Amino acid sequence: MSFKDLDIKSCYESGIGDIVQDFYEPVLASAILYDRIAGFFTSTSLAVAARGMAQFIQNGGIMRLITSPILSSEDMSIIQKVVDNSEDITALDLGLNLEQLENALLCDHVKALGWLLSQGRLEIKLAVVVDAKGNPLTKENLFSIGLFHQKVGILTDAEGNHISFSGSINETASAWTHNDEEFKVFKDWEDSADYYKNDREKFDEIWAGSKYNISLIPLPKAVREELIAFSKDFETDSISAKKYIERKRAVKSPFELDGISLFYYQKDALAKWRESGFSMLFEMATGTGKTRTAIAGMNYIMHQHERVITIISCPQNTLAKQWKGEVEKLGIVADETDVVDGTHNNWRNALTTICLQNRIGLANKCILYTTHDTASSPDFISIIQENVGANSKVLFIGDEVHWLGARKLRAALMERYDYRIGLSATPSRWFDDSGTKIIDNYFGNVHFEFTLKNALAEINPLTGKHFLVDYYYNIHRVSLTDDEGIEYANLTDRISKLYRVKDTDDDAAELYERLIEKRANIIKNAENKYPVLESILDELAAKDELENLIIFVSPQQKEHVVEILNKKGILFHQLTQEEGTTPKSQYGGKTERQYIIQKFVEKRYRALVAIKCLDEGIDIPTAARGILMASSTNPREYVQRIGRIIRQEASKSYAYLYDICVESSGCFVDDGMRDIDAKIRQKELARLNEIAVLAINSADALKNIFALN
Repeated sequence: MSFKDLDIKSCYESGIGDIVQDFYEPVLASAILYDRIAGFFTSTSLAVAARGMAQFIQNGGIMRLITSPILSSEDMSIIQKVVDNSEDITALDLGLNLEQLENALLCDHVKALGWLLSQGRLEIKLAVVVDAKGNPLTKENLFSIGLFHQKVGILTDAEGNHISFSGSINETASAWTHNDEEFKVFKDWEDSADYYKNDREKFDEIWAGSKYNISLIPLPKAVREELIAFSKDFETDSISAKKYIERKRAVKSPFELDGISLFYYQKDALAKWRESGFSMLFEMATGTGKTRTAIAGMNYIMHQHERVITIISCPQNTLAKQWKGEVEKLGIVADETDVVDGTHNNWRNALTTICLQNRIGLANKCILYTTHDTASSPDFISIIQENVGANSKVLFIGDEVHWLGARKLRAALMERYDYRIGLSATPSRWFDDSGTKIIDNYFGNVHFEFTLKNALAEINPLTGKHFLVDYYYNIHRVSLTDDEGIEYANLTDRISKLYRVKDTDDDAAELYERLIEKRANIIKNAENKYPVLESILDELAAKDELENLIIFVSPQQKEHVVEILNKKGILFHQLTQEEGTTPKSQYGGKTERQYIIQKFVEKRYRALVAIKCLDEGIDIPTAARGILMASSTNPREYVQRIGRIIRQEASKSYAYLYDICVESSGCFVDDGMRDIDAKIRQKELARLNEIAVLAINSADALKNIFALN
C-alpha cells in the first residue's frame, strides 16, 4: 500500500486521536525509508523516534536518525570527546542509562533502534551545536536558543511518494502517558509540496554536515555496541500499536474499591485524594465520570468509619436527583437517604431527624442530597452544627463546585466537614480571584485534572473508543449592526471610567459589574446571528440531519429562536428553569424536565432550546449537534456546553458544534471605534481557539479563526 492509499490528515493532535494508531502505524507500515530529527539523545526521545515501527521493520525499512547530546557545562570534557569522536564514549556518558529503563514501553522502542543498528539498517549521527567560534554549546545554551526543539520526520514509500511531518513534538515521558503533541504533515504530490521540500532540505543539510553551526559525528562505537547488546531479546511485535494501547490502559492505582469498577485515571484521582488528607478538587471534563469517582470515594469513607453522613450539594434539584439515581444504581447501601432542599416542604425536620438518628446509632450510614442554596442557608448550617454527633464523620461533595465561591453560597463550605470532594470541569471562577481562592483553600489547594484534551485522546478500555466523542467545529461569523456597535462603544467608555475606582467604591463596583454584563449581552444577542441560525437549520434539514440538536440561547434570544423553529415546522421543546422538577402522574411519574428529555432521546422532539439549565450536569448522551447562539468568553460556560454534545453514546460516531460568533462589523469609521472592534475580536478569539484546537477539523477551524485577526 502506498501513502496515496492512506487517509493522511494535514494535522495530527493528541486531543483528536491516538497518533500512534492514526499516523505512525499506517504510515510506517507503507514506508521503506525513514529520516528523522529526534531532538535530544534521551531514552524517551529515542523511543518516540521508534514508535510504530513493527511493520516498517518487516518491510526491510532503512532509517537515518539525527539526535543531539544534552550535556551540561560540567560535562565539557565529555562534549569535547564527542566532538573528537572518541571511541570510549558510552551511553551513560551521554545521559542514557539503559539499565534504568524500567518502563517497558520505552524499553521496547529503544530496543527496536538497537536491533536496526545490529542489522545495518539504521545510522545514527550525533549533532553537536557550536557557536560562532566553533565551541560546543551546553544544554543551557541549546534550551535558550530553542535549537532541536522542532522535530522533523521524512518518509518514502515503495512507489517513491514522499511525506514529511514537523512540529514541536514533546518528546518527554509525558509524550507516552499523556501523548501531548501536535504536528503538521506535508505531501510531495499536493499543494503542501513546498513545505515537504523545506523539511527535506533541512534534514539533508544537517546530515551532510553543511549547516555551519552543527558538527555532525557518527554514533560512538561504544554507544552503538551498548544499544545493540540492549536489544538482544527484542521482539518486533512488542512495539505494535496494540501493545502500546494495552500498556497505556494498564496504569494501576493502589486505591482499590470493592463493588465499583473504575478507570485508571479515576483510581489515580482517589489515590491523590487520600494522599492529600481526603480533601481535594477533581477537575474533570464533562462525561469522564466525576460523579462515579466521587461515589467511589464516598463508598470508601463509609467502609472506614462506623457513622458517616455524606452531604452531596448540587446547583439545582434536578442534579441532586440525578446523583441519587446514580448512587442507587451502583448499589450503595445507606441506612437513611433523603433530598433535603427547597422542593421538600419539611426538609428542616427531615434533616434534623436524620442527623439525630445518626448521632444515636439508629442510622449509621446516611446520604443527604441538597442544593447549594439550601446547603449555604442559615437553617441548614445550624442543623448540621447542632445535631451531628462528635463521633460522626461528615463527607461533603460539592458538585459544580465553582458556584460555592459566590459570596452568598460560600457559607456552605463548613469547617465541620471532615472529608471534602469538589467537582467541576472548570473550578476557577471567571473574574473572581477571591472566590476561586476560597474554593482552593477549602479543598486544600490540590487539584486532580482530567481535561477535555485527555478525554478526547485517551481510550476507554471498555468501549475501545475515546472517553468523549470527537467533534467537528464549524465557525460562522457575523458583525454587529451600526446601532449595536455604537452602544458597545458607549458602554466601554463608561466602563473605562469606573475601572480605577471600582476597587475602593462599592457603588462603582456594582455599576461596573452591571455595565460589563450589559456590554457582554450585546455580543451574545447580536441581531445578525438569526439569519445564520436559519441557514444552519436549512443545511441540516437538507442533509436529513435535523435531529439530536441542542440550541443554546440567552433569555433574550429565546423568543426569536422559537419563532424561527415554528416557522420552519421543526418539532422542539424549550428547556429552561421553568420546567417542573417534581414527579407528576401526567408525566408517567417523571418530572416535567425528565419527560421532555425522554421525548428528545426518543426523537419525538428534533431539538431542544436550552438556557442555563443545560450548562451543567444534566446528561443527554444522544445529543450530537449543538448550535451556540450565545456563548460568553467564560471558559466554564463554553466548556460545559461542549460537554453536553460530545458525550459518548452508541449511536454517535462524531459530534458537530456550530458556533455563531461576532467579528469585525466593518461599520466603524474612526480610530476609537476600530479599537473597540479589536477588543470584541480579542475576547472571542481566545474562546474560539480553545475549542478549535481539539476539533477534528482543527486546521480548517484555526484558519477560519486566524481570518478574524
